[in-house]
Amino acid sequence: MKLSIRSLLLTLMLVAAITQLVRAQGASKVAVLWCDPLLNVRDIYTRTGIENILNKAKESGIGAIALGIKSNIGEVIYESNIAPPLLEWDNYRVPLGVDPVQMFLEEGRERQLQIYAVFPVFAEGNMMQQRGPLYEEHADWQTEVYVVEEGEPVIEPITEWAYGSTAFANPLHPDVQRYEIALIKEFLSKYSVDGLIFDKIQFSGIESDFSEYTKGLFIASLEQANDIQWWPEDVYELQKRDEEWQIVPGRYYKEWFEFRAKSIHQFVDKLIEEVRKLDPTLPVGISAGAWYPTYHEYGLNWASETNLLEEEWAAREYYKTAVAEMLNYVVVGCYFPRVSIEESDEAGAEWWMSIEGSAMVAMEVVNSACPVYASVLVELYKDDPNKFKEALNTAISQTNGLYLYDLSYIERHKYWEEISDVLLEARRRPLIPE
Repeated sequence: MKLSIRSLLLTLMLVAAITQLVRAQGASKVAVLWCDPLLNVRDIYTRTGIENILNKAKESGIGAIALGIKSNIGEVIYESNIAPPLLEWDNYRVPLGVDPVQMFLEEGRERQLQIYAVFPVFAEGNMMQQRGPLYEEHADWQTEVYVVEEGEPVIEPITEWAYGSTAFANPLHPDVQRYEIALIKEFLSKYSVDGLIFDKIQFSGIESDFSEYTKGLFIASLEQANDIQWWPEDVYELQKRDEEWQIVPGRYYKEWFEFRAKSIHQFVDKLIEEVRKLDPTLPVGISAGAWYPTYHEYGLNWASETNLLEEEWAAREYYKTAVAEMLNYVVVGCYFPRVSIEESDEAGAEWWMSIEGSAMVAMEVVNSACPVYASVLVELYKDDPNKFKEALNTAISQTNGLYLYDLSYIERHKYWEEISDVLLEARRRPLIPE
C-alpha cells in the first residue's frame, strides 16, 4: 500500500471507507477520557476532586478513564520502589500519604467506570525544567540525537539538544528496558486496573538514537557486519541545501528504519509477555500519533502485518515489524485542527492531515487486527464548540471509539455538554452488522 500517492485517496474513499464504516459502527463504541497527571495535578490528589471528575464523565456518557500513572517527567503518582514520586508540579505540592490510583479505582467502580493505566514508557524527563531521572541518576540512559547545533551537524545527548519538552531514554538500552518492565510489573502487583496503555513506546523522532551502543547493535544486524564506514552518514547525512538543512539518505537508510522498528517490536513483545505472566486477560494497547505515513521516523510500526508498504524508505520486510496483532487496541492521536479531508485539501495540506483522513488511514493499516480508537485534542477547538462536536462525531464514526485529550481542557472550556450531546447521539445511531 503506497500512502504517498494521491490515488490512494480515491481507493480509500470509494472502497475502504465503506468497509471501515461498517467495521467501526458494527463494534461497541468506546468513549474514554484522558487524565494526564501533570495537567490535572490539583484535582487527582483529593477524593472530592476525583469524585467531581468521575461524576462529570459518567453523566456525559464516558465509560472509562485513561489515568496517567507515570508522567512524562518519569515520576509516578503511586508509592514506588523503582521510580521517583511526583511531589510537586505547577507550584502545587502533592499531599503526602495520598493514593490517587486507589481512589480512582474505588470511585470508578462505584460508578461502573473502567480505569486504564497509562505509561509513557520511554519518557524520563522534562527538558523545560531539566527534571527527571535523565537529569539525575540515569543520565547515561538518555537517547543521543543527530541534529544541527550552531550551524553544524552533531551527535549529542537529548538533554543538550533540549528541543521540545520530553526527554527520551534510549529504547534499546538494556538497563532502560529492564527498568520500564520492572516498573510496570510493580504497578500491576499493587493495583487491579481494567487495561494498560503504553504511550511513547518509541524513539523521540528521526533524530535518534545514534549512540555508540545503538550503532553497535545496528552494525551487528547487517548482513555484512562492520560494513559501516561513515557514521551516521551511512544511515543519512544532514546537508545544507538552498539555505535549508535536509536529510540525504545513505547506504543503509532503509535498513536503519527496519532495525529501529524491529527493535521496538521486540520490546513490545517482551513487555506484553511479562504483563501476561501477571494477568493473562488484562487488555493491553498503545497510544501513538495518527500520522502513520511519517511514523516510521519514530520507530513504532503500529499497523498490522498485513500492511505491505512500497515507500522508498521501507525495506522489503518492514511489514514484519508491525505490532497491532499483539495488542487489544490501538489509540491514535488524530491531533489535527482540520476535521475533514476537504478542509485539508483547501488548506493545501496532505489529505491524511485531518481527523477524517488519519482515522481512515488508521483503520486501513490496522486492518481489523484490533480495535482502533481515535483520540481528539480538545484544545484545538477551544474557540469553536460546533467544530469540536464535528471533530468528535468524525472520530467516533470513523473508528471503533473515541478518546478525549484531556480532562483539563474540557474543564477549561466547559465542553461537557457538547460531549454529552455527541455521545448520546452516537448511542442512538443504528449499528450496521458486519
